[in-house]
Amino acid sequence: MRTFVAVAKAGSLTQAAADLGLSKSTASRRLQLYEADVESTLFQRSTRSISLTDSGRRHFERVLPLIEEAELAVRDLAEETRAPMGLVRVSASVGVGERYLAPLVWDFLTDYPDIRVDLVLTDKISDLVTEGIDFAVRMGDLEDSDLLSRRLGTAQRLIVATPALLEQHSLPSQIADLRHLPAIINAPDQNLWRFASGETVRVNWRVSVGAMPAVRDACLRGYGIASLPEGMARPHLEAGRLVQLLPDDLMPEVQVTLIYPRLKHRSAAARAFLAALETMRLTAGR
Repeated sequence: MRTFVAVAKAGSLTQAAADLGLSKSTASRRLQLYEADVESTLFQRSTRSISLTDSGRRHFERVLPLIEEAELAVRDLAEETRAPMGLVRVSASVGVGERYLAPLVWDFLTDYPDIRVDLVLTDKISDLVTEGIDFAVRMGDLEDSDLLSRRLGTAQRLIVATPALLEQHSLPSQIADLRHLPAIINAPDQNLWRFASGETVRVNWRVSVGAMPAVRDACLRGYGIASLPEGMARPHLEAGRLVQLLPDDLMPEVQVTLIYPRLKHRSAAARAFLAALETMRLTAGR
């Protein structure tokens, strides 16, 4: 049956034999024996080509899932007897990668020395399927898709500024006052800040950068106020390098979500990394 499926997929006895690691004569003999067993002519043959008959096409559609499932079962059993190995590709924004993913990856590499991790940190939205990415961690609302998702937690955003900047401007006492201060944003179309109360303010941005770490660095240099994830802002708040503005007027919490493609079979390396990602549930909200 496996030989039959290989020939049907390849449309060539020579190619199917090569895929199976067999000689062409052995593959041909197995195919003839299989047709004799099922008492049906499954292929139309000529000196130059081989193609499925109508009954062969129907049979192929029935047995293909059986062969694929059998191959997965054998592969899973083999993987159980050896340590996970191979490549895992995971994508996240630069800020999420620095704060949450990178420490997890360092521990993961220690636990699984035979696994390689390609950590793709970018603030551009990656296409998981076309780019061959196993997992992505995203912040914010997700578009509807066929991808699987798992909620990891939430992240709070804080509005912060340097003490030096606040010496030059009046300390805001209400949300509307924020428009009078220079602001640093991620993109020019992200100058409308929303708050959990439902109130909004359109800030007067001075600089727009494409990555959250750059927003943080510009804020630390005193170029303007910024809305930063709490995990990114907290060390600088505790050190006195930044001051939180309007602590009683918080922005909505941002969802932190793990997404990954639907796959019938996931490698042992990917399954191990998925289990490690589960630990982010404990820290994503900080």
